[in-house]
This record gives sequence, C-alpha cells and structure tokens, in this order.
Amino acid sequence: MIILLTGDNFYEIDQELGRIVVEFDGEVEQLDADSLDPRNLTDIFSGVSLFSANRLVVIKRLNENTTVWEALARWLDKPSDTTLVLVEPKVDKRTKSYKALAKQADVRIFTAWTERDALKAEKWLLDTASSDGIALSRDAAREIVVRRGTEQYQLLNTLRQLAVLGEVSREVVEAHIETTPHENVFELLAASLAGDASNVRAMIRTLRLENDPYMTVGLLASQTFALAGIVLSGKSQSEIASDLSVSPYVLRNLASLAAGVDRTKLKVVVESLAIADIGLKSSSVDPWLQIEIALTK
Repeated sequence: MIILLTGDNFYEIDQELGRIVVEFDGEVEQLDADSLDPRNLTDIFSGVSLFSANRLVVIKRLNENTTVWEALARWLDKPSDTTLVLVEPKVDKRTKSYKALAKQADVRIFTAWTERDALKAEKWLLDTASSDGIALSRDAAREIVVRRGTEQYQLLNTLRQLAVLGEVSREVVEAHIETTPHENVFELLAASLAGDASNVRAMIRTLRLENDPYMTVGLLASQTFALAGIVLSGKSQSEIASDLSVSPYVLRNLASLAAGVDRTKLKVVVESLAIADIGLKSSSVDPWLQIEIALTK
C-alpha cells in the first residue's frame, strides 16, 4: 500500500502522518530521501522486517531526489507487503511518478486555509484551546485569527504563547499580538472615509516605517472593492463573501463603514485610489505622499 500526503497545509499533513504512525501495528522506519538511490527501492518494496510482520516506511520530500523519484514509477504496480508513506507538500504533477501515484496510490490532499476559512479557523482555535485546557474567549479567538491569519501552526503557536499569561481574553490578544497590514489598512481607510485627514497623515507616518506602499495600495484597493460590494449589491454579507471570494472578517469590519458611504463617496475613493495606483507605477513622486493625497481628498 502506498499513501501520498500532499498539499500546502503543513499542519494537517503532520497530523495525518502522526495518526498513520500511531495506528500502524508494526515496525516504522523513516528514511532520509537525500541519502537514497534507485537501488534502495528494491529494499523498500521487497525487503522484509526482522522484527515485525508489518512494515511502514515514511519518506519525506522524495521528489527532491530526482533520480529516485523518476525510478519510483517502475515500482508502483509491483506487489509489496510494505506500507509506504510519501510526504510531498510540493510535488510536480507533470512527472511520470506523480501520474502513476495518482492512479495507484491513496492520495490525500491537504489544502491550506485562506481568509475565507476564517470562521473555520476560529472554531478550530476554540476546540484546540478546549482540548488543551486553555481558557480562550470567542472574541479572543476571533482577534487572534484577525491578527495572525488562518495558518494553523501560526495560530497554535500564538495560542500557546498567550496561554502562559492565564485566561486569554481579547484584551490580552490586543496587548500582546501586533496588528496585521490588513488591519492597519482598514483603520487607514476608515479614517479617510471619516474625513479625518490628520489621522490619515499620522497613520501614514507610522506605516511608512515598516510597510511597503505598493502593498498598501493593493490592500486599500481590495478592501474598497469589498466595500463596494456591500454598498452597491444589496446582498447579505455571506452572499457577498461568496461572490467576491472575500473573508467574512473583512466584510464584517467593512460593514461598519458602509453605512456612512454612498455611491458618490465610493466613486471618489475608487477614482482617487486608481489615480494613486497609476502614479505609483509611473511617477517618481514619493509613493506615500501619493497615497496620502488620495486618502485626504
């Protein structure tokens, strides 16, 4: 039996590998892919264990050993008593061996969560905290996801760091976890829509110290796009999130701004950002100054 664990969700791949190893009744071997050559495939597929009737072999990133990976395809249709687990987060699906594995192996694909999985990440964080005996409020879980994103190892590490402080509340998260560029840009857009030019200038002075102006304009554009969906569509937030592939968290925050935005104001913001975007790509004028001008019109 051959099992292929692949995808960009490293946490879930590691969890699945752990389950396979724990549930296996027999000898478990982990081989170093870099040290293998094609001759080793004979032992992997035809060898027997001296200590157990059942044998599980785990190899990580074998595809990076091109010579062995190419030779692997010739062995996949041969009968074997060995259970081989290949851990390949990134694999070239054009290779002969992958195509053969796709037909003959148990392929398990684990996809990384995106912004659209924010609610799933929040629930997972709450469940993980509960199973680990960590007191975590729902508001705190939501704030962790907002500030850390949806990558599970990142969330888990953050949860464990905060747990040493005791009960994890939203206030604890806000005090110890820095904001993300997305959150900073939301505050910048909110200040602009409120007509608070002095606050816009103050935030830009802070942002220019550590942030990229081109990325900032991109984030402003994406949040304005989502805001336009709320203002113009007349649909529910869940429908807009689905239609625009936007995070529910982003929409939830933007909804608080939408009440004060009509079509005229929205048009001004869109046109100003479009001018800034063109200027950043074609002008030698300070990018942050162009952003400031766009947001204080």
